[in-house]
Amino acid sequence: MNISQLKHFAFSTFFLLSACASPMAKIEPKVTEFKKNFPDHFETFKGINWEMRYAWSGDPAKPPLIFVHGSPGGWEAWAEFLLNKNLQERFHVLAVDRPGYGGSDGGRSELSLKRQAEDVMSILRFNKSGKKAILVGHSYGGAVIAQIAVDMPERISSLIFVASSVDPELERKKWFQYPASWWPICLLIPNDLRVCNEEIMALKQELETLKPRWKEIKASVGTIQGNADDLVPPGNQDYILSRIPASQVKFMERVSGMNHFVPWDHPELILNAISKME
Repeated sequence: MNISQLKHFAFSTFFLLSACASPMAKIEPKVTEFKKNFPDHFETFKGINWEMRYAWSGDPAKPPLIFVHGSPGGWEAWAEFLLNKNLQERFHVLAVDRPGYGGSDGGRSELSLKRQAEDVMSILRFNKSGKKAILVGHSYGGAVIAQIAVDMPERISSLIFVASSVDPELERKKWFQYPASWWPICLLIPNDLRVCNEEIMALKQELETLKPRWKEIKASVGTIQGNADDLVPPGNQDYILSRIPASQVKFMERVSGMNHFVPWDHPELILNAISKME
């Protein structure tokens, strides 16, 4: 395969992988507004394993509400929630760049859910409330918050799974993910999409390791899923509900015709779930 063919393949793969990316055109105005109104509400610090960055709003003396993005993504995915005045009054609102994205050592891949969980929760050093956190995880972020729930149960009160990839049996690799990880093709793919591909390739085994530990989750749970989600199969919600006792499930939505991009198309569902978790 010559250089011209490599580039053609890489860009074809880029467009296929971009199906996993957030609809930035829709959220960019909120991102711009947040940066303008809260230019000093960003922190970069040394986590347990990684250099980390997050954006915040609200009162650090209030209970923490932590948003964890999917794959790829960044704090920007949650700009609308960071700007929400009602949330600002009730919580210390935090949106983290997961390891490997944005200001959290962007371009390096962290394949371990355990290490991701450690670094995400290290931002609690900036919360002054002493209260347990509500965690919201979208897509791959749902796997991360599940890992947090089993590793650090004493630090959380509630979990909200939004179109979350958590069932190892539903993690099926697509043909283009394999060559996208080969050298030198991987060098021609933008960093965020390369990291996305690498962590998703490893996710099935990580979820298999997590599987027997779901019974350890004692937090309240909310779950939101669309029937028209063609990136995360709706069966992932069934997986959650089969492993969490009904008494712990405080909010459940299964929406006909809804796709994967719940935080941007249906933020009201997440806001409703948060209100049920308090």
